[in-house]
Amino acid sequence: MKVLLSGYNFDADIINELKKKAGWEKDNVTPETLSAAYARISRDPRDIEELRKEAREEVDKSRKSNEAIIFGLGHSSVAEHAYFNFDIIGLSRLAVEQVQKFRMASFTEKSQRYITLEGDFVIPEEIKELGFEKEFTGLVKEQNRVYKKLYDALIEYLFDRNSDIIKKKNGKRTVEGWAKEDARYVVSLATESQFGMSVNARSLENILRQLGNSELKECRDLSKKLYELVKDLSPSIIKYIEPTLYDRTGNAELIDLFGKTGKSPKRASIPEVRLVDHTSDPDRAITAAILSDVKKMSYKDAVKEVRSYDGDKIRKIFIQVLRNRMSYDSVKRYFEFADAVFEIVLSATNYAQMKRHRIASFITENYETELGFTLPPNIDRIGMNAEFNEIMKKTEKLYKKIAASSPLHAQYVLTNAHRRKILLKMNFRELYHFFSLRLDEHAQWDIRNTAEKMLAEIRHAAPLSVMMCCGKNDFTARTEEIFG
Repeated sequence: MKVLLSGYNFDADIINELKKKAGWEKDNVTPETLSAAYARISRDPRDIEELRKEAREEVDKSRKSNEAIIFGLGHSSVAEHAYFNFDIIGLSRLAVEQVQKFRMASFTEKSQRYITLEGDFVIPEEIKELGFEKEFTGLVKEQNRVYKKLYDALIEYLFDRNSDIIKKKNGKRTVEGWAKEDARYVVSLATESQFGMSVNARSLENILRQLGNSELKECRDLSKKLYELVKDLSPSIIKYIEPTLYDRTGNAELIDLFGKTGKSPKRASIPEVRLVDHTSDPDRAITAAILSDVKKMSYKDAVKEVRSYDGDKIRKIFIQVLRNRMSYDSVKRYFEFADAVFEIVLSATNYAQMKRHRIASFITENYETELGFTLPPNIDRIGMNAEFNEIMKKTEKLYKKIAASSPLHAQYVLTNAHRRKILLKMNFRELYHFFSLRLDEHAQWDIRNTAEKMLAEIRHAAPLSVMMCCGKNDFTARTEEIFG
């Protein structure tokens, strides 16, 4: 066996500095050469390191090879060997959500839980064009003033009640974080953010195309800026960035087919969490997947046999499958053979965390005022709910004025406290991962509340499948309870 390190990511400034020091003039410092070399593995008998050397020395040939294999033969996975890292700075929180919905990319974002906000925000071109720039700017600045006022009051309140925690290592930072995470509910979705994005070339091409079709100018501009950075570096693997007719086709035709039934007039009464669908008898479906694997029988026959099992036998099977698992172990893939679908109403703060579970399937509606807003309990405890409610009232007033012309762009003025409705589908393996993180004692209170309600709902449908669903901090106690 021979294993070689063929490449790795490092800072672009270092690459440029090394090229400058070495007087490097060759046009072969590009991730395209890796794609070209790996693309030839299936048809060229030579060793990989020889293929990589040739790709580096003959970049034009490599690029032609990439185009022929990726776009001619349709082997798009070759483009996944090329990887890029981007710093994205000054995008609004609303636009960030459109970028970070893509599954095959990695994102790490400036957290409003840990960083004190300084009042930086985007004034969208669409808001200017609609004639609301002055009112928009005035309200967002007022939201930011209330943020500062809430933060100061929360700091005083939380420091006074958590003196024992403050004495511990990093305790002061922890308590400050609690103040920040509650005060941020009042700032707008126009608040600037920054994040790092790492993505392979195949996924980047899709991201460029989808962002180029966005109804937000911020996202369309981002698509252009990203392409400008990579077009000369990798012309043979990022090619089709213009939105297709399929991309541009909206829901207008579907609305005509369904008929304009409109929204329910009682939006505010929609439950925060509701299990709306799931695999029929998830416990038996997962047991059938286990049986199919263990006894090497067809899934159809396994389903038939499992129907004859009583509850005690199925429980023993789950006990055995889960018994030796540690808190850091993912559950077996058997648990992917059952799904659950939830309808959830959640704040923008809550969704900012929920969206990180990108393996799940999401259908998201716009943020709106009809669904109300989330008031952090600590705001009420410090006696500032009246001021919080007053800024929400002002926000709702301007939102409705802008929404009369453009509901989509009116979202910019809404806050982290305002809500949207989502349809969320997860398989049970993903549910285990989700609950482990979001039921943990360190999880933010808003998403932890949602996770608790989700688990309560799914336990009725699949008590055995989720028997070990819990936060990381409860894993040991739960293990002793279930397995003795």
